[in-house]
Amino acid sequence: MNLLRPIVSIWELLTSSKMKKILSICLGTLLAFSITTSVLADKEESSIDSISTGVADTGETKFGKAKGDIEASKAKYSVAVLPYVDASGLEGRSREMAVNAIKEALKTKYPNKGKVKVAGAKLVNEAMKSYPLENSDAPVLKEMVTLGQAMGVDRVIYINMLPVRQKETGFMVIAGSQTASAVVAMKLKCVDVKEKKYLFNQTVEDIGSSSSINFWKIGQPSKAKAVKRGTANCMRDFLTAFN
Repeated sequence: MNLLRPIVSIWELLTSSKMKKILSICLGTLLAFSITTSVLADKEESSIDSISTGVADTGETKFGKAKGDIEASKAKYSVAVLPYVDASGLEGRSREMAVNAIKEALKTKYPNKGKVKVAGAKLVNEAMKSYPLENSDAPVLKEMVTLGQAMGVDRVIYINMLPVRQKETGFMVIAGSQTASAVVAMKLKCVDVKEKKYLFNQTVEDIGSSSSINFWKIGQPSKAKAVKRGTANCMRDFLTAFN
């Protein structure tokens, strides 16, 4: 009988009302966890939850800041630059220097005697007339590929200068130091026509600045130089991202 006592005690414990409640709660919890896990596994991701990953479908790239200066392309291909879209709001000298910064960057990567053949303006204009963009502020991949095929080039580049934000900081009564800064944002695209894919498709933003030590109105910082430097920084990020 002494040998059976432990077995009897265990059986009494398992069949007690308290233990039945504990077991019932444990089984219920396991069942609820199993059902919840199954539902979550089968539940489709909502359109709200997918916002963070939605940019992948647009072909948008995620290149970082340039690690070096622009260099002449060593590859052999042909490229066409679409008409420059200027939504910057810049005027006068600032606008002129922004355009010059873009040209300088492109000519550094694609020099006249380089391996890359740059399409002429006439060829580009004719293609744009035959295949006009539905929205010049946001051309899509298919449109750029079509233009590239019409021109017979390997790559197509699109440049759009977005509104520029400018400000001045510093202190001056009679003499002092001041800094002019410009936040430049550019929508930049480069398409591989044969592969029908983006090599670069990103809005790049950078800051340019110009500082000076002033006496009355002599030696004020140059807003135009700030814009040029910000534009040059954006173009450097763009043109160093691909060969």
